[in-house]
Amino acid sequence: MKELDDIYPMPGMLTAAEVDCLFKLGQFNQCEGVIVEIGSWKGKSTIALARGAAVTHGEKIFAVDPHKPLAEEGYTEDTEAEFLDNIQKAGVADRVVPMTMTSQDAARGWNKPIRLLWIDGDHRYEPTKLDFNLWEPHLVEGGIIAMHDTIRKKGPKRVLWEKVFLSGRFQEIAIVDNITAMRKVKRVSLARWIGIYLTLALRAVYIAARKSSVPNSKELGRILLRRLTVQTWLPALLLVFSTSIAR
Repeated sequence: MKELDDIYPMPGMLTAAEVDCLFKLGQFNQCEGVIVEIGSWKGKSTIALARGAAVTHGEKIFAVDPHKPLAEEGYTEDTEAEFLDNIQKAGVADRVVPMTMTSQDAARGWNKPIRLLWIDGDHRYEPTKLDFNLWEPHLVEGGIIAMHDTIRKKGPKRVLWEKVFLSGRFQEIAIVDNITAMRKVKRVSLARWIGIYLTLALRAVYIAARKSSVPNSKELGRILLRRLTVQTWLPALLLVFSTSIAR
């Protein structure tokens, strides 16, 4: 998508399809609330979310990241200056509220409803679970929670299973590469449970395909899972793009 061409090559652990997905997630406009991002690094995901949000609503992205080295996760840089520079160059600085602190510190006193919660911080199990426990209560009913590295990393995979799949409070699951996103509801209906089980079965096939020696099985599984889990709340990519945010 040419409107996102400047984002694709930026440093960050996002595929092109995941950048597109975040752009669409940013457009989510079916309930009230702000967008909260846990884990910004150098701003690739932040910019995609902000540009998407600019298409359909005026809410800001609250970008939570201490920007300090985290040796346990393989990050050795202080990224705050580069993050701020990148969002400025991308023309979205006025749409982003940088919160240069830990997720735990940012959650203290938080009182804003959240329409979209994007979790991509420390991927170890305990920190991922803490991020979920701190922020998910602020996600409004009908809102979307999205998590990264839910296919390849043990921490997010376990939290997703324990806190989402088994909770009976999330449905309409969309999977794009390593992003899993779903809508929060009061209670999942029986019909929706059937859909969840089918999605989990597709997900299991894809995970198996990733480990297979069959040529192209990983890429084919990824494409099929992406297409078979498209949800109505995830808008189609819009061709019209504001030049005011593309500068």
